[in-house]
Order: sequence, then structure tokens, then C-alpha cells
Amino acid sequence: MRPFGELLTDMERRGILIATDYLAGVEVQARKDRVEHVETFRQWAAEQIGPDGLAMNLGSSTQLSTFLFGGAANPKTKEHSEVQRVFRTKREEIPDDAMEAYRERDAKLRETAPDAAETDEERDYGFLTKLKATDLKALCKEEGLKVSGKKQELIDRLVGAYQLKDQHKQDPSIPVSNLEEYKSMKKDDLRDAVVGRGLSPPAKAKKTDLVRLLEDDDEMQRQLMAECAKSPDADRPGGDAMVYRKMSELLEEAASSGENPMLAQILADVKAKNEEEPKWVDVTITSLGMVPDKFTVGGAPSATADVLRGLAGDPFADPPKYGKAYEFFEAKKAGSGHDACVAFYSLTAIGSIDTMIANFLTSLQALVDDRNRVHNSININTETGRLSSRKPNLQNQPALEKDKYKIRQAFIASPGNRLIVADYGQLELRLLASMTNCVSMIEAFKAGGDFHSRTALDMFKYIQDAVESGEVILEWDYANGEPTKPMVKDKYASERRNAKTLNFSIAYGKTAHGLSQDWGVSKKEAEGLLQAWYDSRPEVEKWQKTAKDTAKKEGTTRTLMGRYRHLPHARGGSMKQLGHALRASINTPIQGGAADVAMMAMIKINNSEKLKRLGWILLMQVHDEVMLEGPEETAEEAFEEVLECMQEPWVLGLDKTKVPLLVDGSCEHDNWYDAK
Repeated sequence: MRPFGELLTDMERRGILIATDYLAGVEVQARKDRVEHVETFRQWAAEQIGPDGLAMNLGSSTQLSTFLFGGAANPKTKEHSEVQRVFRTKREEIPDDAMEAYRERDAKLRETAPDAAETDEERDYGFLTKLKATDLKALCKEEGLKVSGKKQELIDRLVGAYQLKDQHKQDPSIPVSNLEEYKSMKKDDLRDAVVGRGLSPPAKAKKTDLVRLLEDDDEMQRQLMAECAKSPDADRPGGDAMVYRKMSELLEEAASSGENPMLAQILADVKAKNEEEPKWVDVTITSLGMVPDKFTVGGAPSATADVLRGLAGDPFADPPKYGKAYEFFEAKKAGSGHDACVAFYSLTAIGSIDTMIANFLTSLQALVDDRNRVHNSININTETGRLSSRKPNLQNQPALEKDKYKIRQAFIASPGNRLIVADYGQLELRLLASMTNCVSMIEAFKAGGDFHSRTALDMFKYIQDAVESGEVILEWDYANGEPTKPMVKDKYASERRNAKTLNFSIAYGKTAHGLSQDWGVSKKEAEGLLQAWYDSRPEVEKWQKTAKDTAKKEGTTRTLMGRYRHLPHARGGSMKQLGHALRASINTPIQGGAADVAMMAMIKINNSEKLKRLGWILLMQVHDEVMLEGPEETAEEAFEEVLECMQEPWVLGLDKTKVPLLVDGSCEHDNWYDAK
């Protein structure tokens, strides 16, 4: 196949002209749209869970899963996921409006419920928990307290000391002592103090022993005060109820009294630090409580793009086609279903725009040469024989109906030239009909018209009856005006849609299980539809069985032109491997056959002396589509030659098919989008 290899290298060398200015403008618009979609979802999320909705990371599947489906049961472990989760997030990753919303919320909380605005630690310990152990020891030393022990012990010691001082102000009978005072006392006075506190000193106790007893008693008193301070309603044992003030108040008061300059300095440092932006922010995601219908391999609720699209639907369609989220939110509050679907629509749009920017807009601009042409690398070593490409992947353009930013419009002809874009219609289905010698498919293709409506007609007896009775019309020539009766494609749109899905799925060996998931029906219903399709096309079912049997026996399958694909797992392997191999045994002849047809057509186009004389060259091939560039004045004549080459690609041993090959295209445009 040297001629084909040379053709591919010629295509790589020629490249395609790219309108980079157009792409740059589209990129600006795409990024602007992304910002708007992000804002739409964030504002809606904030209405549901407050400021945390603004701070949510929309790129985190874990956060989205928690937000949507938190509390759902894992189908494998039966354990329920968390209804609320806290995600520790770097400050720089939190949007400014989210931080402002957090500040406003906290300020409002402090105004309406001051105690509620403080954490338990702030109420119990003030700012002491924020200090280092060295600062705590310095304060303990300043207060005449023990400086040994763990950090929490130092904190409790200080809390007790400050509370004890405050209680002494309320009731002077409560003793407040310190080590220096004890040391200045006489031994007899110390003994009296010990006895007065209900303690029993040893008969031969030394002065240091008495001081230690008093110190230990003071320590116990401080610990008691510290514990009581945590319970504002608690009573002092053996006395009247006391008022235990918050440590934050006591520390402020002690620092401002001037008696403890070290405390004042430490408090000032803490306040300055508190005014700084935090390095980390706790984002609390609370679940909406929706019920998931798709799970990850591990059993966690899935929040993939298809799940989000299912929730959104298309709220901007006319009429709107709402997704699953509509009923869930309408049940909570009338009128909220639309807004929810719009929010989820924006969420799905964000992912689509990100893909568009990364895969097309920026990459195409980056890969052009000094003549603004992009040269992709073509690979022929694929399993089915289809061409693939990279840097850039021109085979992976967005579907035309989903190409919001008209990426194909950036692929242009040189000044004075035009593009010929031509592609095969239903090529794989036509090859399936020919390879299997399926009578009903061959007749349908030869008759022309709406193939999928004809498939539905073959599958459903009531559609046959409706057509025979004249209730509906199978096909209509619109040159004669509007149809006089309803069309099959309109009245039986659901059946036609299922028939269309089956037409394309059969060629790829899709099972009833896969179809049931696509359609959202039971496996039994899918099996019934699948069998109805086969009943009207028994030749296809027979051919598929033969292809599978051959693969099991020989471990291979072949394309139209005899190219082999080895399938070792068809002769032995796991159930998953066997299933994959058997599907490949029936879709490789179809996909590979389509690749054979496209390859022969390209060779015929490239060898056409007429096209060479008219000045046209082959630029690109994408699956069943080819693109050529040449002079505007010879476009129509060249187009006819391209159509002939594609409709009759019977060269180098490729046998003619039993059904005509349908080719459509245009030659009037200078960009790929309009040419489609």
C-alpha cells in the first residue's frame, strides 16, 4: 500500500490553513461564557447552602457528589455517605466574593448571637490555644504558676488563675495566693493557712512542705475554676452561684489593667495575626439529598458529565426539556425546578467549554506553522483500520450540532480557493446490508428515503397497519408541498428513534444490557426490541453468529479487503475479554470495511488526472469524509469528479457492494463549517 502511505505523508506536509484571528476571538468569547456559567451555578448553590456554595470547587467530583447525593447508601457496602463534609481549602483557591460572604455571615452571627459566633475553644480558653508553649510558660511564670507540663495543662493552669482572680473580686473570701506571698510568710502562719483550708500537714513539716501543700491546693482550685468556667450555669461547690465570665473578657481586662505588660503584648500580637487572611478555609458542603442512579466502581454516587446532563435536561429548548432535577426541586418549592435545571445546565456547559478550549481553541493556535497551517500526524496502525491523528487530533472535532463556537469555521481555504467537503451517508449500515446480503436492508437502501423510518416500519406491526390504512405516510416529496397526513417519523418518533439507535448499535455488537441502559428500560424490553429488529433482518443475525464462531475457532476476523485482526481472547479468556473479542469480530469487518472504502476512494481521488489538471489537492480525511482545496473557478467540475471517485471506489481488489454508496457534500464555501 505504498501509494496510500505516500498520500498520507503528502497530506501531512500540506497541512490546512487556520484562521488564528478567528480562533482567538472565539477563545475570548468562550472564556467569557465560562465565567457566566460558573457564576450562574455558584449563585444558585449559595442559595441552597450559603457562602459555602460560592466556595465550592466545581472541578471536584467529591465535592459535587457530596453536594448532590450526600447521605446516599453505597450499593456494595450499604454504608451511607456523609450528609455534610468539611473540605480544608487554601485561601488563594477561595473566590473573593466567597470570603466576603463568609465575613458578612460571621459578622451577622456575632450581632444576633454573640455566644454562637464563638467556638467552644474561644469561650473556654480565649486566645490561649493560639499561643506557643513558650508564650504560655512565660505567662505562667509571670503569674507565679508552675511552668512544667503539656500545653493543655499550661492553658488550664492560666484559665484557672484568671478565673480565680475574677472570683476573688466577686467574693474576697475566695483566697488568691502566689508563691512569693507564701515564701514571705512565717512557718506558723503557713501551718494555720494549711489547717484553715481543711488540709492536714505532717507534724514535722518543714516550711517548704507547707508551701508545697498550699501550692497544690491552689492548683486544684484553679483547675476547678477552669472546669466551672466552661459551664456558665454551674454553682461553686458549697457557696452561692457565681458568674463565670468568658476567658476572652478576662484576658482583655487583665491585659488592659497594666499589671501584666507581657500579656498585653501577646494579646496585641494575636489580634494582629487574626486580622491577617487565613491560610486555610473550611468549606462545609451540605447535601441536597438527591437520589443517585449511577455509582462509581467503589459504590460512591457518580457526578460525571452524563449524570449532570441528566439532571439538567435542556431548559432552554422550545418547549423546555427539563431533567431529573426539575421534579426534585419543584416538590420542595414551586417554581424552583426551572432554576435548578438552568444551574445544572451551566455546570455541564463549564465542562464542555473547558474541553473546547483545551482540545481545540488553544491547541490549534499553538500548533500552526509560520504560514498559519497546521500539520497533524496521521496514524494507520489502529485495530479497525480507521485512520487516527494527533497534534492536533482532527478526527475528534465536536459534533456539528454541538459546535457552539463553530470551530470548523477556523479551517479555511487560501485566498481565491474553495474547499470541497464530501462524506459518505450511512456507510457502515450500507456495508452491513451488503456483507450480510440482508434483503430488507438492501431494498430499503435502493428505495431511498428515510431508512430509520423504514426500519421502524419493519419492526412494529402497528406502524405497518397505520401506513397500509393511510393513517400515516412513510415518505413524502416536499416539492409537492406539505404532507397531507402525519409522517411516520413524526407520529412514531419514539419508535423511529429506537430503530435508529438499533441500526447503528447492531453493527457494533451492542447487547440488550447496553441498550437497556441507553434507553432507560428493562433488559427484557430491550431484548424484545432487539429481537424485533433481528426478526425483520435474519440475515444479519446469521452473519453475526458465523463471524463469532469463526473468531472462536480461528482467533481472527477480517475486513472487506482481507486485512486480519487477531482476537486471541475469542478462543479463551475472561468473560469480559471474551465479550470484547466477540463484539470486535462483528464490528471490525464493518468499521474496517468502511476504512477500506475510504482508503480506496482517497487513492482514486489522489490519482485522478482530472483533479490534478483542475488544481485540486487532498488535504484531510476524517472517518467517512474527505476535504480538498483548489481554485474557485474549477470547483463545480472538481466536485463532480470527487463524487464519482467516492461512489465508485472499486480499485485494488475492493469488490463492488450490493447497494449504492451515497455521497453528499459541497464545493461553494471557503471554510469547513459552512461546507458541512
